[in-house]
Amino acid sequence: MQKFRCDAPKMFSKAEVGVVEEKITADKPGRVKFKTTYWPAVLFRDYSMTLYPGQEIAVVGRQGITLLVHRL
Repeated sequence: MQKFRCDAPKMFSKAEVGVVEEKITADKPGRVKFKTTYWPAVLFRDYSMTLYPGQEIAVVGRQGITLLVHRL
């Protein structure tokens, strides 16, 4: 039987800009548009903020297919 393995976060060498499409909070992932594609996204480190649709954000890495984001 194969065990489920969670991918370790992969940090980008530099942050890139994306745009929030679906609100992101500390307890609820959202969605962002990044490089012409839509991705699930979660907050990276600063869990006290909320990111709103239309807001530009910094994409700093990914974990599996989920992007790690924070405020610009």
